Amino acid sequence: MAQILRPSHKCLRKSLFTSIDIGLSLLLLLMPTTALADGSNNSNDPPPQTTGTSGGSRGCETQSETSSSSRVPALILLAPSQIYGQSLATRPTFAWFISNSASLQMEFRLYEYDQVSKQSKLVKEIKDENFKSLPGIMVLSLSNPELLVGQRYFWQIELVCDANHPSGNQFATAAMKVVSLQPDLQKQLSQSNDVLTKANLYNQAHLWYNTLEIALTSKDQAKLRELKISLLEQVANGSKTGLKEQIQVELTKSAIHQLQR
Repeated sequence: MAQILRPSHKCLRKSLFTSIDIGLSLLLLLMPTTALADGSNNSNDPPPQTTGTSGGSRGCETQSETSSSSRVPALILLAPSQIYGQSLATRPTFAWFISNSASLQMEFRLYEYDQVSKQSKLVKEIKDENFKSLPGIMVLSLSNPELLVGQRYFWQIELVCDANHPSGNQFATAAMKVVSLQPDLQKQLSQSNDVLTKANLYNQAHLWYNTLEIALTSKDQAKLRELKISLLEQVANGSKTGLKEQIQVELTKSAIHQLQR
């Protein structure tokens, strides 16, 4: 989980991606090697970033509240940091955590990233009046658009703290990649109808979004409890706030809210 971004709303898209070339060059030097599920080497495939991918901030609070070092971030994306989280689904499910009990207007954006041109374009935006935050884990399933296999994307959640002062809005961004289903995994998945077995197969293949979707949306939550806790622990361990244990507790006990768009 990385540092939250706070550019003004009007220049959000521009500021988020204008430093891609510089950020990518630096990350190629600094990022550790991590195996990708599709068998390629991830040491040369970090997501382009400016000042962060997934993360949270202390949210829509007063200055005195914001200075507190004991507060769990207001917004935490349930996504890997520093690498592309992978998905087989062309209509993936996204999830994030909200610690603030106040109901705030939210905005969701999905960008497609072109590795050749180093440009990103907005392919999905949700900012209707019914799209509001609830305390706990929010799970968003999209009916469109259909994403492209092999393509890279950024997704972002923004909390509108004050519509009259958009520069104070809190938001976080994560990178993802849609990958193809490998023959060995396809064979293993076809041999079992057990939800935990399938989730573990996705997890072993480093398919974060497929694993998390099952862990958060399956009706058989008792069977998936340990896997769910493990995934949330990974999110907490990515925190740079020094509140890893507190964040893990909050995530584990959170209510889950399903959204469909």
